Amino acid sequence: MKLVIPEISWHNRDPVLSAHFQPVAEDGFYRLATGGSDSHVFIWRIKIDGSNVTVEFAADLTKHQKAVNTVRFSPNGQWLATGDDESVIVLWKFKLENGPDQRPDLLEDDESKNLEKWACHSVLRGHLEDVYDLSWSPDSKKLISGGVDNKAIIWDVDNGRYKAILDDHKGFVQGVAWDPLNVYAATLSSDRTLRVFTVKNCKLFNKCDKCVPLGKKRDGEEIKIRLFHDDTLKSFFRRISFSPDGQILVTSSGIMETIDEENKNKCTTNVSYVFARKSFTKPVLYVPSLDQYSVAVQFSPILYELKEETKSVFDLPYRMIYAIATNTSILLMDTQHAAPFAYIGDIHYTRLTDLSWSSDGQLLIVSSSDGFCSIISFTKEELGVIYKDNTQIKPEPMEIVESIVQEDNEIKELPVIITPLQTEQKEEKQIADRSEAPTKKRVQLVTLSSPKNNKYRNK
Repeated sequence: MKLVIPEISWHNRDPVLSAHFQPVAEDGFYRLATGGSDSHVFIWRIKIDGSNVTVEFAADLTKHQKAVNTVRFSPNGQWLATGDDESVIVLWKFKLENGPDQRPDLLEDDESKNLEKWACHSVLRGHLEDVYDLSWSPDSKKLISGGVDNKAIIWDVDNGRYKAILDDHKGFVQGVAWDPLNVYAATLSSDRTLRVFTVKNCKLFNKCDKCVPLGKKRDGEEIKIRLFHDDTLKSFFRRISFSPDGQILVTSSGIMETIDEENKNKCTTNVSYVFARKSFTKPVLYVPSLDQYSVAVQFSPILYELKEETKSVFDLPYRMIYAIATNTSILLMDTQHAAPFAYIGDIHYTRLTDLSWSSDGQLLIVSSSDGFCSIISFTKEELGVIYKDNTQIKPEPMEIVESIVQEDNEIKELPVIITPLQTEQKEEKQIADRSEAPTKKRVQLVTLSSPKNNKYRNK
């Protein structure tokens, strides 16, 4: 593993708010998109030659008028979606013909000419305020966005119109993720709730905001604690990520409250929560980051063979790797172990904003509000042996190996790391279709009060 911080001005020394690698590999380079508070979207070509990393400017996309908070390539690599502080989402289309931009500009020097042509295909308008996060459907035909107007919107890319407005949240929607199996879409908000929707009918499937805390509770006493930070968290983003097989969802901005048995005081720890596909109602694992709150999570697209010396936390025939960005550090995790296998800290002067893996899983880029990006590179098989042919893997229902998660009616001592929750396996289509009708669980959902309508801090 090698970390490089290229000494270039990514966005004219302004904060880099988002970065994303194109999921489709190119010959000889990785295509990267970045968005910054300077209102620009830049396309870069990242080249690796041994231990040397070269960053080459490819294009400047100048449709936005305000800070660009999120940039996301579509899974097929043909589209680029970007969202900004002006409530605008722009869809860019890559033109196959390469070469410098031929539009005349007497003030432009030769070195700043675009090597690639990206045309503005359409502008999506539906949010009333800033757009904070975006996520594509696996077929690249739909898009979900989250914004400061407390809404998540599902878009139809072909006609440029929204399919549904999800207005269930009572706070900023700061993280969104689309299920790789094209069944669910998840949103995380400053109202301290994670919501999961079915994309077929755009109905609420599950809401998660509280759980029974660690430690004992008195007989007859109902103790539940919030799972996520409130709107006072000093972060604009709460980015979340599904695993490439769709079996796991990892969220940022979590908080774990434990009860001190001696003085009965509550102790809080910043965490990232891991949810299994069959148990969105409560997390099955949490990853502590101590005094550093997490802001973004991203899975590598590659599946790896299991390591023989350790029993896997999840009963899966392969390992998946994901990165967690706290406000100042990076944790590297895999689904076989409950603890990080690598920690990278103190690489930037100010807080981190986004993460992205390259299509082959050998590069991880980290963007920061200090105006720089870090590139972490891995040699072939350094992270493990690739599991068969990743393109032929078909996700299957996942068994959870063991449960020691505290139920509401149990009194049990728990370790620091929660192991997966045992859940009953059910047909996924039946569960999704059932979301159209009211259920007992939905009647019991708690309605949260609106957070303070204060103006958010400057980026």
